[in-house]
Amino acid sequence: MDEPESVLDTGNVLLHPSRTARLLLFVALPVYLLAFAVLRPDRDPEMWEPGAIAERLRAGDGYALIGAGGTAEATANQEPVYPLVLALLGKWMLVIQVILWLFVARLLAWLAHRLVGAPEAWTAIAVALWPPLVVYVLRYHPLTLRSSCLVLALSAAFFYRQKPSGRRAVAFGLALGMAALTRATFYVLPVLLLPWAMGRRYRHAALALGVAALVVAPWIVRNRLVLDAWVPGTTTSGLMALSGNHPGASGVLDDASLGWAMGKLPRELWFRPEPERDRLLRDRALAFWLEHPSEAIVLYIRKLAYLWTWRPGVGSLYTRSWTVLYLGIWLLALPAMLAGAWLAKRNASSEGPLLFLSTWVLLSLVYALFAVNMRFRFESEPLLVPYMVMAIAAIVARARAT
Repeated sequence: MDEPESVLDTGNVLLHPSRTARLLLFVALPVYLLAFAVLRPDRDPEMWEPGAIAERLRAGDGYALIGAGGTAEATANQEPVYPLVLALLGKWMLVIQVILWLFVARLLAWLAHRLVGAPEAWTAIAVALWPPLVVYVLRYHPLTLRSSCLVLALSAAFFYRQKPSGRRAVAFGLALGMAALTRATFYVLPVLLLPWAMGRRYRHAALALGVAALVVAPWIVRNRLVLDAWVPGTTTSGLMALSGNHPGASGVLDDASLGWAMGKLPRELWFRPEPERDRLLRDRALAFWLEHPSEAIVLYIRKLAYLWTWRPGVGSLYTRSWTVLYLGIWLLALPAMLAGAWLAKRNASSEGPLLFLSTWVLLSLVYALFAVNMRFRFESEPLLVPYMVMAIAAIVARARAT
């Protein structure tokens, strides 16, 4: 069992050479090293849009993508942090992602132990080796950074709640702002985290929001100056919204939904300026809700169900074998996660038994407004892993007792 550690002495907590740290060092890290040696993800990597933007940054074209005319055009296609870091680090980004995720697994395990009462060491190893994150930690993709920033935002909320101060309010605001710059969906986090962490400390809440606003301001100002539009997040929200909100939509982000958008819309739309195109696509999605409210509501509920469970084709971006393996693990894990949340609620020593679950629910409600894919839940799935570990630990304890 880990040695007792103060919830306020964060430096000692995160660097203490406990059994948790040893498990991560001697179990999780070798798994990543072996996976890297076998898969060699640094050879001919799949980079997606963040990688393409990073290439343009290194080429001196600025934050841009190659447009329809074959030239580099300024873009807000992706949140800014990951492409900028990737441009700076290049192939070393995978090393940083492994180190970052092992640190975050340690942090989340520590946080989960105090919030829900989960066993710290086994939570850390379960989070570090959660299958979807293992896959994305070894890819040039922003999901690892997004999930890490989500955990850091929740941790900052907890640190403030434990000992409110102006300095910790500033740190909380920094975490919220950085999270929003890695995933635009995280703009909604203050709706949950501010009341939970700060209560009626309105001055500190205003301070945290002000700092968060300062963090995201350069991105918004840049988009206004370069794209002549107010874009706090990205210019892909319109396509994601329309792909999941049109007559006959499945609600799933796949080739069929994207093909519908490409085939049904005027060809000239795709040659319009990026912000204008995004606005027009959002307007069409909104029109669907206004003109077909009952169909839109049923579709929204169906997408929520997809986010929590699965449907055939929901993993169209992945191989069938990996999808079947992952969904098998998920369908076994989900009941354990819900049971663990119930155990956490009954645990009198838990300081925030439902915070992880509430964050998952909040993000699910937002994602269901758009077309959904399994990847959209991967970044917040680690928040549910501590509940699963709690349920398994309870079963093991009962078995030993008998």
